[in-house]
Amino acid sequence: MHRVRVVRSYYDQSEPFIGRTGEVIGHWGADNNEDGRDGFMVQFEDGTVIGVSENEVEDVADDDVAGEVPAGDAEPQV
Repeated sequence: MHRVRVVRSYYDQSEPFIGRTGEVIGHWGADNNEDGRDGFMVQFEDGTVIGVSENEVEDVADDDVAGEVPAGDAEPQV
């Protein structure tokens, strides 16, 4: 299983997913997107699937996923 975390957003579809981790379920490239960008099809825990470019994500080890806090549930840092 290949998991990635969205760390930056260059395109509108990835903006709401910054900080979230999902599973790569396929390739996203010129053959299946209008703009010819290259990246991954990523499925998140809630079932949402989006295409993200390779420069918007970083690989995540399985150990890192276990302690992840879902977006919106994080405690504010003081």
